[in-house]
Amino acid sequence: MFQLHGLRQMRNLAAAVALISLLCAGSLALASPRANPKPSSPGWTENFTGTSLNTHFWVVANGRAPGYIPCDHIGYFVPSHVIVGGGYLALVLTQATGPVDTCAGFISDGAEIYTRKTYGYGTYEWTMRMSSTATTPTGSGSPVSGSVSAGFIYVNNSETEIDFEFPGYEASAPHPSDTLYMVNWLNPSPSSAPTDSEETYSTATGLNVASTFHAYKFVWQAGSIQYYVDGALTTTHTTNIPSAPAHFMINHWGTDNVNWGGAGTANVTRYFYIQSVSYTPLP
Repeated sequence: MFQLHGLRQMRNLAAAVALISLLCAGSLALASPRANPKPSSPGWTENFTGTSLNTHFWVVANGRAPGYIPCDHIGYFVPSHVIVGGGYLALVLTQATGPVDTCAGFISDGAEIYTRKTYGYGTYEWTMRMSSTATTPTGSGSPVSGSVSAGFIYVNNSETEIDFEFPGYEASAPHPSDTLYMVNWLNPSPSSAPTDSEETYSTATGLNVASTFHAYKFVWQAGSIQYYVDGALTTTHTTNIPSAPAHFMINHWGTDNVNWGGAGTANVTRYFYIQSVSYTPLP
């Protein structure tokens, strides 16, 4: 699992760089994380009605994505890969072969959105169908190697990070993958990348997450995180529990490593569908 954790750290570092780039460009104003006993914001629900996002509430990422491997793979978040219509958000991922540094490799174009504000303890919910080749929300499709789809919260180099993640391929499991990861990080020194000891994770299988919509929920409070799928408690974590308010995020990004997400798959478009999301602060 060491390699898997190391790749996650690469992902977290790349996500931090992407957020810092957006900050420097003036597209996001981040308050310093603060202690979390009080709700940081009123609750809200987003059902993705209409044909575009409310950009006063959401930021559409535009720049580097996680998963960079020198001379092998580079990824980007592309605004045109964020599509709203018919009551769904679709985040699209494509991969192609091309130059990476001075080598032949894979280039991934994915998508990410995140809230302009940060949120604290409370209930976070997503209704999602994870990454697959399905060209419509209810159409047939299967996961493809070289992808990660996730609903999560994140701030400040994983000072707080809590995730529902789905890798399109795993070396240790049958392909196609059907493993859901439930993960949290507490990085007490966010000037540096998080370490393996700052992560807690559990997995669940048999949910057909790439072919079926599920309701994903976690309840975050001081000292614990409870993870639910379709209303059933799946696991409770009591270690590495963060406290800093974080951004509500959804992303779909490419990989080229069998230990996390899988080897790249060129010229196969993947779709990640989200029907609704919501946040409810603790009383």
